[in-house]
Amino acid sequence: MTTSVPATGITRFFLEAVGKFAAARLRNAGALSIHPDWHERAAVCEHCPLRVISCGVSFCGNPFLEQIDRDPAVDGCGCACRDKAKSPSEHCPIDDHHQAAERHGGDCSCKWCSRDNSETEEIVASSFRTGSGRQLVER
Repeated sequence: MTTSVPATGITRFFLEAVGKFAAARLRNAGALSIHPDWHERAAVCEHCPLRVISCGVSFCGNPFLEQIDRDPAVDGCGCACRDKAKSPSEHCPIDDHHQAAERHGGDCSCKWCSRDNSETEEIVASSFRTGSGRQLVER
């Protein structure tokens, strides 16, 4: 049975969380792709002030079911850090200044994306200084 009522508020957050949980389980089973730099992304999470450890697992804020109504930039998203880091489509909810991350088109200001961008800029700058001729490769 389908309904024409759109999912809003807590219902929307809950449905998104269920989808992320299912994707994480499929990713662990090898059915979905894993971000190639997920180890580095997870390491950033381990030093984040939003990180909470519950039952031996690191979470971005309190686990989702302990706090369903939340502002991700203040409370974290509630996802397990490792599962979130492995997802190619996920982004950190905060930027390097601990403000809400913003996405405009293909650009993102989150901790993970700004780290990737600064590493790319460093490679380009060092190739100009050393004249190594190293080419920029898009990720």
